[in-house]
Amino acid sequence: MSEIKVDTLTGKTTANDITVTVGASVTQSLEQGLAKSWASIDQTSTDHPVYDSFNVSATADVTAGTTKVSFTNAFSNANYSLAGVGQTRDHSGANFGLWGKSTVSSRQMTTADFHTRNVSSSGVDTDITYFGFAVHGDLA
Repeated sequence: MSEIKVDTLTGKTTANDITVTVGASVTQSLEQGLAKSWASIDQTSTDHPVYDSFNVSATADVTAGTTKVSFTNAFSNANYSLAGVGQTRDHSGANFGLWGKSTVSSRQMTTADFHTRNVSSSGVDTDITYFGFAVHGDLA
C-alpha cells in the first residue's frame, strides 16, 4: 500500500484542475466532487445552533420550522445543489425540505444563504431536533 502526504495539491496545467480516476477509465474533477458546505443544526434551541459545520457563518430562526443558513464563503451562483435529512423530536412522521427557487423573495436560495422548511405530518410548520445538509456547487 502506497501513501502520499502533502500539504497542498495543485493541478499541473491549471491550479484547480485535479482529476481522479473513478473505475477503470473514467475521470472526475476533484473540486467538483467535494461538498462546499455542510452542517447539522438543532432548531429546537434558541438561534438554531449548529452541532457541527463547514462553511456556515450563521444560522437564524426565521419562523417555526424555518432556519436561514448563511455561508462563510459565497457560491458563484444560486444554482447549487442541496441535500438534507431531518429527524423530529419524537421520531414520528414529519417532512423535511430545503427551499429551492421560490417566488417569495425571503425564501429564495442566494449565493450567500438558503432556508429550510420542516412540516409535521399534520401539515404544521415545526422545529426539529436535528437536520443536516450538504451543498455542492461552485464557490465564488
